[in-house]
Amino acid sequence: MGDKARSVKEGKTDDFSRSELKRRVQYILIALSALLIISIIPTPEILTVQGQRALGILAFVGILWVTEALPMGVTALLGVILLPVLGIVEPKDSFVGFGSTALFFLLGAFSFSTAMQKTNLHKRVAVKFLRSFGKSSTTLIFGLIILSGLLSWTIPCHAVAALLLPVVLGILEAGKVADDSNFTISLLLALTYGTSVGSIASLLGGARNVLAIGILENLEGISLGFVEWMVAGIPISLALMVLTFFVLRVVFPWDEIDVDKVKDELEDEMEELGPMSVGEKKAAIIFIFALILWVTVGTGIGLATVAVGGMIMLYLTRTITWRDIEQNMPWGILFLYGGALSISSALQVTGSVDFIASGLTSAVGPGYPFLLLAIFLVLIVFLSNVMSNAAATAVILPIAIPTLATSFSPQVSTFLIAMGAAMAFMLPVATPSAALVYSTGRIDLKNLLKAGIVLGLLSIVVFLTVGLGWWKIIGLW
Repeated sequence: MGDKARSVKEGKTDDFSRSELKRRVQYILIALSALLIISIIPTPEILTVQGQRALGILAFVGILWVTEALPMGVTALLGVILLPVLGIVEPKDSFVGFGSTALFFLLGAFSFSTAMQKTNLHKRVAVKFLRSFGKSSTTLIFGLIILSGLLSWTIPCHAVAALLLPVVLGILEAGKVADDSNFTISLLLALTYGTSVGSIASLLGGARNVLAIGILENLEGISLGFVEWMVAGIPISLALMVLTFFVLRVVFPWDEIDVDKVKDELEDEMEELGPMSVGEKKAAIIFIFALILWVTVGTGIGLATVAVGGMIMLYLTRTITWRDIEQNMPWGILFLYGGALSISSALQVTGSVDFIASGLTSAVGPGYPFLLLAIFLVLIVFLSNVMSNAAATAVILPIAIPTLATSFSPQVSTFLIAMGAAMAFMLPVATPSAALVYSTGRIDLKNLLKAGIVLGLLSIVVFLTVGLGWWKIIGLW
């Protein structure tokens, strides 16, 4: 997983120059100033003191995450301990994010990746992938976007990322591709972005989709079926897959690698390894079984339950050891994710997000329905980058449906918010898929931001044109 690179990500290598130290101190002071100013400026009475301070912490950790003045996991933990210190939540509630199912899904997903790499199963699967898509670097990246996107129509997008990440790493390792090359960056981003844009096409793609239809039924008594969702989502998903490819091509123009050489290298290694080993077979069986459970009962028993159960089975069958788990687990990413979820929970319970949404709605007024719709879309895309997209959907959708009701049907509001919540491309805390890719140590935050900002803005344009146009054609408004 690029242990040396990942150790830098997690703050294990902290040797830097005096100028770098000065830069980091300056950003920390800027972040502290933002926290102080936001916490004390006069605000409307509808925003509580706790809510105001929660927004201050959001600004504080946001500045430190973007500047990477501190390791991202350390920043998240710092934000968490400030929650009870500033009286925003009770101490018992400050670490609530570390009990999130998303965190335990990541824990299990990382163990699957460890098992596939330890047994060399990822190389065997990589050969199959290369035979299908490996005509050139370009077809490889485009093929990965399409494959990860289409799989996310039928499998939760997090599971798709967990399945394909070891395969991608096997290709990069076999080709001895530099970690900082545009091809490496594009291939990894193709995986996380492909799963995100694919997940909007069906109810199986992400928990926020199921949550959204539940909110719609509770508020309006309208039920949306599986086929109805796919009819509304598939054209947009396909358009976004193509858009993702072109964004990566423009932002990170890659050089061609010798794909045939990579394929030959992997096939030679497979010949040396011979038939599938017992370890490979055990890893494959456990992973396929987990995949079946994710598709069939994952929604009922939870994706995290399946992922952690798979991790335990990998240990019990001696496919991996507990030391393998300890040594290969990117703890910094888990701290980052758990901390971010704790902060997002504080933003919810203090009413901070409701304050932002209602403030924007009041500022625009009812006379500009398309502008109001665009603002809700921008808001959900922004919030999904700093908090769970399911949580962002839960907060924004109940406000959007009645606010937009005079001009748009409840179904349009539901599709817009739930699908827009998947357009979280800029931070590793945005989705477990992004966290998985970031954990490899082969991409930096600046890579995510550079492509993520462009893709996020263009995805908003796609929803306001292709999305609204398609929903008009099928009679939703």
